[in-house]
Amino acid sequence: NKEALAVRKVRMASLGSTIVLLLSALALAQPQPQPPPQPQPSTRDNLMGHLRYLASDELQGRGNGSPELEQAADYLAERFREYGLLPAGNQQTYFQEFEISMGRSLGPENQVTLEMGTEQIRLEVLTEYLPLTSGPDTVVQGPLVFAGFGISAPELEYDDYRDLDVVGKIVLIFEHEPQEQAEESRFAGKELTPYATVLYKVMNAKKRGAVGVILLSDGLNHPPDEEPRSRRTRVESIGIHTIRLTPEWSERLLEKGGRNSVEIVEEINRHLTPVSFDLDVTATVSLDVVQVQHTVRNVLGFLPGQTDKIIIVGAHYDHLGLGARGSLAPELIDQIHNGADDNASGTATLLQLAQEFSRDSPLQQGLLFIAFAGEELGLLGSRYYTDHPTMPLEKSVAMINMDMIGRSQGNLLIGGVGTAAEFKRILDEVQKTSPLHFSYSDSSRGSSDHLSFSSKKIPVLFFFSGLHSDYHRPSDDWERINVQTIDQILEVVRSTLHRLLELNQSLQYVEVNRGPERPRRRGGRRRTWFGSLPDTEWSLGGVRFKQILEETPAARAGLNDGDVLVHFDGRTMDSLRQFIRALGTKNPGD
Repeated sequence: NKEALAVRKVRMASLGSTIVLLLSALALAQPQPQPPPQPQPSTRDNLMGHLRYLASDELQGRGNGSPELEQAADYLAERFREYGLLPAGNQQTYFQEFEISMGRSLGPENQVTLEMGTEQIRLEVLTEYLPLTSGPDTVVQGPLVFAGFGISAPELEYDDYRDLDVVGKIVLIFEHEPQEQAEESRFAGKELTPYATVLYKVMNAKKRGAVGVILLSDGLNHPPDEEPRSRRTRVESIGIHTIRLTPEWSERLLEKGGRNSVEIVEEINRHLTPVSFDLDVTATVSLDVVQVQHTVRNVLGFLPGQTDKIIIVGAHYDHLGLGARGSLAPELIDQIHNGADDNASGTATLLQLAQEFSRDSPLQQGLLFIAFAGEELGLLGSRYYTDHPTMPLEKSVAMINMDMIGRSQGNLLIGGVGTAAEFKRILDEVQKTSPLHFSYSDSSRGSSDHLSFSSKKIPVLFFFSGLHSDYHRPSDDWERINVQTIDQILEVVRSTLHRLLELNQSLQYVEVNRGPERPRRRGGRRRTWFGSLPDTEWSLGGVRFKQILEETPAARAGLNDGDVLVHFDGRTMDSLRQFIRALGTKNPGD
């Protein structure tokens, strides 16, 4: 009947479903083909992957205040999160924000106007003139007066201001100095004296009551086609307005006095007597100078330990961007300064260590990994951290800093070895298994972030493979990294950290006498040092020091923060590059 048939159909359907389920179970019980395992990158490949990204053109040189520096910070924080590090910044994030000053730069409202009889001419900023220094007032106005080279040198019996009143006036001054090409000169001939610096000329005019300075091109020794055309926008605040005119406008103004630059310089060179005169021109100089502020971020990740003691591992991740601030190749400004060695090398090694030690949990002591911003502006990130620590400084038993460790040729310089009694023994043990040649310095010298921690009486070790010709230049690219030796330095730092963790004790900070101790180069020659943080953007002549470090040759010589060195070892210093070269010819004790 229909009812029995329906029951039979239901039973058959149920049996079919059971068979299907049994077959499915049997199929699942059989071994399933697995996709082939993906090869894991080697430690060296992993480290170089980080380095290539940080030094890539995409990050545009990681300049402080740039969006690309923020992109790098996000990359670092994401790696810390991926490796399981705890956020150790502010508000449970990986970031510690702080404000930096990028100096004084040109605002949008700059104006130079020349009143020449009934004619009024407005000059174009960065095209026809370049502001160099600023005074307390936004606008200054005054008649123009020409004062030769603007030099007063009584010991040379030379004074461009003799019988010349410049109070309330704007002074026109040649750059450089008289008899510049002469083999024998009352000045120094082809070796310029400090009188040739812009800083001297401007301050001499200010001292004599001038309200502004206009620098003119010397057409005899520096024809127009040799004059650099800079678009630099940093303006120094030294109490008086100064602008530099183009060679074309330099000649136009001198023509108002019936002269030209070549004949004036020739006359001064012959007689070494002033050639000064008033011009029938009034100038108004209005400078819009603004303080440039940016927010940047330290990046912090923490691996907790079984005790509350902490070892800090640090490296700075900022660099020069397009080189406008700090490049040692000013002719290549606007090119990307990738900073592969300085300091993508240290930052990549920091990430590699964070990844490796995250697998070793639990650690005997905590490890705090910090990537610092603002180092290139004067250790700003590390200073901010030590002044505003996110973890107790009194629990920080040591700080390990890695800066420029990518270009070793078999040597490794290690500073701060004397700041804790245990360091040398540990490093001697590590060196037994390392192919690298270690050079020790007991003191914590070296212009890098560990100085901020040693100033707080925290023992420090500074790992550094040395300067090279690509330092602070666009040529510091990842292709020039010595992959083999950076891997060996990674092993040295890794082994050092393992031994420090095993100590599981506080280290007593030792104040090092920085006098006789100096690190040695390979072959035994001692390395010289001066003990200063130079202002790499200073362009008014000489070498300006942002900071003079305590108990150093520079400090013992009486130099102070903000001083400008214009003469060294009998020679005029007109640039930081020249000073570095001069130091390189000296030995400790000279």
